[in-house]
Amino acid sequence: MSTTQLEKELIKNTKGLPEDAQQEIVDFAKFIRQKTLKKTQNSVSIELSKLSKSQATHLEEEFTDYKKLFPNV
Repeated sequence: MSTTQLEKELIKNTKGLPEDAQQEIVDFAKFIRQKTLKKTQNSVSIELSKLSKSQATHLEEEFTDYKKLFPNV
C-alpha cells in the first residue's frame, strides 16, 4: 500500500471517532514518529563514530558556515 493510500485509510478509519479517541491516535502517531527518529539518530551516531579522524574533520569542514550559506533551510 502506498503512503497516499495509507493516509486515506487513516482518515477513513478515524473520521467520526470521538475526539478523545482521535487524540489517542494522534498521541500514538507522535510516539511512533519519536521512536523512528530516535532509531535514525542512533544509526547516524554509530556511523559517525566509525569515521577516521581525517574523515570527521572533512565532514565538519563541509558544514562550516552552513547556516550562513543556507539561511532558509
